[in-house]
Parts: sequence; C-alpha cells; structure tokens
Amino acid sequence: MELQQDLTEEEDLKVKECCEKVDTYLEAFKRKRDLKTLTKTDDWVIFKDITDLSLGNVKTVVTRNLTSRGEIFEVFTLAWKSTVKGNTSSVIDTTKLSGLLECIVKITVLSDEMCHVFGERDLVRMVMEDLKIGKLDDDLTRTALTIVYNCCWRVPGSRIICREYIDVLQDLALSATPDIQADAFLALSYIVDKLEAHRLALNEPCVKFLMVHMKSSMSKSKKKPPSRYHYSALEITKGINQLAVNESNKLLIAELGGLDLLMRILAEGGSSDEERLLAARGIWQLAFKEENKAKIRRIKTFLTTLKRIKKTTSNLGLREACSGALFLVNDVVECDDDEESKGNPKSPKAIGSDRQSSDREHIMVSYQWDIQKRMLKVKKYLEKHGYNVWMDVDQMQGNILDTMAEAVQNASVVLVCATQKYSESQNCRTEAQYAYKQKKDIVPLMLEEGFEPKGWLGALMGMDKYFPLYSDSLMKKTLPELVKELGDRGKHEEVDIPSLDDVTGAAPSPEDGQMAAHDNKRDSGDSSGGAKEDEQTDKKSKEDSRVQKMFTVIKSKVPLLDRP
Repeated sequence: MELQQDLTEEEDLKVKECCEKVDTYLEAFKRKRDLKTLTKTDDWVIFKDITDLSLGNVKTVVTRNLTSRGEIFEVFTLAWKSTVKGNTSSVIDTTKLSGLLECIVKITVLSDEMCHVFGERDLVRMVMEDLKIGKLDDDLTRTALTIVYNCCWRVPGSRIICREYIDVLQDLALSATPDIQADAFLALSYIVDKLEAHRLALNEPCVKFLMVHMKSSMSKSKKKPPSRYHYSALEITKGINQLAVNESNKLLIAELGGLDLLMRILAEGGSSDEERLLAARGIWQLAFKEENKAKIRRIKTFLTTLKRIKKTTSNLGLREACSGALFLVNDVVECDDDEESKGNPKSPKAIGSDRQSSDREHIMVSYQWDIQKRMLKVKKYLEKHGYNVWMDVDQMQGNILDTMAEAVQNASVVLVCATQKYSESQNCRTEAQYAYKQKKDIVPLMLEEGFEPKGWLGALMGMDKYFPLYSDSLMKKTLPELVKELGDRGKHEEVDIPSLDDVTGAAPSPEDGQMAAHDNKRDSGDSSGGAKEDEQTDKKSKEDSRVQKMFTVIKSKVPLLDRP
C-alpha cells in the first residue's frame, strides 16, 4: 500500500482503514470471481465510503491504491456485462449491483489514474459498443456516458478510441433527456476535431441544462465532490470553452446566461486560478461574435472586472485571456499603464523589432508556434531580399496583444500562415482578424499539407491565391513567387540575395535572428579610428546612388523631364 509522506496521523489511519476494507472485498472476489460474490455482503459499500471522502490527500491515496488493484476492473466488467445482458438470477440483489456500478463510476469523476486504466483495459470501448447497440435503458446510458465523458476530458488517449463512435454520440446528443444530451455533447467537445465544429451544434434545452448545473455547482461547497450526474464548475466551464468553437453555440450560450455565469466565476474570490483562467478564455471565445461584444460593452461591470483582473493578477495566462477579451470587445489595445512593464528586460520581443521605426512599415509573420522553424527560413530569405520582417520568436505573455497590435499597425503586409492549429488558436484568430479590420494586405501561406481552411480562417482567406511552403522543395519554387507578390511593400534596401539552397538548409536559431537584429547597433559604434567617418561616407554614397536611381525612374515615367 502506497502512503504519502505529508499525511497527518489522522489521515494515515483513515487511509489504512479504507485500504484494508478494499483488500478484504477484493480478496473475497478473487477466490470465486462470480457475480454472487459482488453483492453477497455489504462489503461493497466501501466504494461508496471512498466517494464520500472529503477531497484531499486521503481520497487521492486511497483511489491510487484502488486503481493499482486490477481486480476492481474485473469487478466492474462482471457487474456491467451482467446488468447489460440481464444475466442476473433472483438471488442477485440488482439494487446493490447498480449501487456498486454507480460508486465505481463516481471514482472516475475524480481520478485520472482510474480513467487511464479504463482506456488501457478497453473498458471505454466496451461501454461504447453497448451504446452503439442502443439497447441500454436511460440509467445504463447515463452510466456509460459518464465514464466516456470523464475518460475523454481527463485522458487524451481515450479520445482516440471514442473518435470511432462520433456518430453514436451525435445520436445521443439528440436524446429527449437533457442530462444524456449534455454528457454526449461534452464528450463530443473533446473528441471532435475543431474543424468539425458543426458536429457540436447545441440546442436550447441542452444549454439550459448546462447553465442550471453550472449555477448550482457554483453555489455548492468547494469541498464536496460532484455527484454522479452533476458537474463541477470547472468541468462545465471547460466544456463550454470546447463547445463554443462552434459559431452558433457562441450566440446560444451567451443568450442563455453563459456570459453572466463566466463573469461571475471570474469575479468571485472563491474561484480557483484554473476556473478563472477558463472563464476568461470562455469570455474571449464568446467575444468573437459581434452580438456578444455588444452585450459585454453594454454591461459596465463586465469591462471593469476584466480590466481589474488584467491589472492585478500575477497569473500571466489569466492576464493574457483578459487582455484578449478586452481587445476583441474594444477593437483596440488595452495598454498597460503599470511602471513595472516599462523597460523590463524580460518583456516579449520579436526578431527585427529593434530595427523597426514607427515610420517604416514591415512584413509581419502571423503564425502558430509549431511551425516556427520553417518560418525562420522564410524570414531569412525575405530579409536577404531587402524586406523588413517582424516575427515573434518568444511565446509572449502578459502584453502579447499590445505588441501584436503594434506589429499589425506598422505592417504593410501580414503573412497568415495557415495550419489546423493556427485555425484553432484564439491568439492567432485575434491577430488575423485585427489585421483584417485594420485593412492590412493579407497574403495567405499554406504551411500544412492537406489542410483546408474552414470557418473563420476560410472566410478570411477566401478564394485568394495562397503560397504553399510546407516542404523544402515547395519553398524553392514558391519563395520567388512570394517575393514577386510582395513587390516593394515592406522593403528597406537591397542586399545580397541568397540561394534557395541556403534558405532550405539548416534553419537559423532564434538567437541567430536576435544577433542579426542587433548588428546595426554594434556596427554604428566608433570602435576603431576613422570607422565613423567611413560609415558616413558610405551612407552618403548610397544616398547619392538612391537619388540617382529615383531620378532615372522619374525620367522614364515622365519623358518631359528629358527636355532641356
């Protein structure tokens, strides 16, 4: 039996008591492994006692030890199959059997370990197959969906299994029973690819059910675990965020009170950091719809709460989420006014940002972090062709939106790097849509083979030509075409043009880019005799050359200037 070092003496005694009772029950089951043993005595009630334990170290240790006993999963399998198939004789107490199943299901509500083993032992597939057959009564359907939902939101590996049964869950999402609908929708929200968001279209009774339970969970003591068919505030908030990727759901959730409840979680002092972060991200997600923006603008306390938390929280993720919501609602940057962020050497930075001046436009690269290596190659190629390129090379937090907005405002062209993860990112969507609203020229790049932009990204890219760059061979062909498309937009001066083989070779590191960004500063120093004078002479020669070129161009465009 595993014990934790930080258990109090009282907790240690309680853990030993529970584990001994579990051992007694499972050892009795091992001797016969038959159905009668499961409910012959009231020893099975130990599982109810475990679910009734207060949250904390005791429940964690007891549940972990229970999960390590493989017999508990044999107990569940036998009880489940017998109940589903009706293979119970008159000597079997079916009420106790149902109680046993319910207790085991309750343990999955709060145990990652239990959910992991359910997937590992193919028990998730077993209950999904029974759901597929469609002969379960409502109680068994609820039990099965509770297991599926818990395993999907706690263990990503279970989602892969359940993707095979999307159609089954969609059928259940049309159930006339609201709690069955809700479980099916919440399970789907973790299983369905965000590009298939149409599969998550909610209906009013289901959303009302979720809102009622969300409100109820917020009024309950944080010390009590959720019951079998009720959800914690954290679960529902997380589920709403998942379901809100569907555009029509955004309106329905807000219309039926979702915005108010999310704002309440955000504002209440008793909410955990995780709950507040999810609430802020939920508000940000809902704010992508203009109707929801208008509602948030109308309610002054919404804006006040977002601004207050943004300014006072030490949680960078929460601060970013509040900034994102405010950014969308106001269509402007909520600039920081705290002195700590000024001159902070740890502030977010971008390659090329120190070469940028307010009167010099640049090419901005809008991308999702996973493709940074390839986009650094593109950046290098464009810079060698004389372009001033702005590209975020840090996963910026806190003032990310302020920095992004400034980068968009100073851009002559924004390169939108389309991938599935880009389309799923709230930050990327905020960035791209801001560029669109600023009427910036947008050039779409395709960075994922086989990806077809849909939803907001598909609408943004429209039918415009895009430039495929997801392989080195395509880069060699496409980069010259991209340069032709960009023309003189974002250019500062011509330099030596690299070969395409150089670009598609080893990618420069972020540190290399930062070193390059500081070259001008180092070169301008008077580190040796006459260096400054030579530099000034070179600058004058370059300026004279540019003037001469400009005059030549003007003459070619306006022939009258050739006349004496």
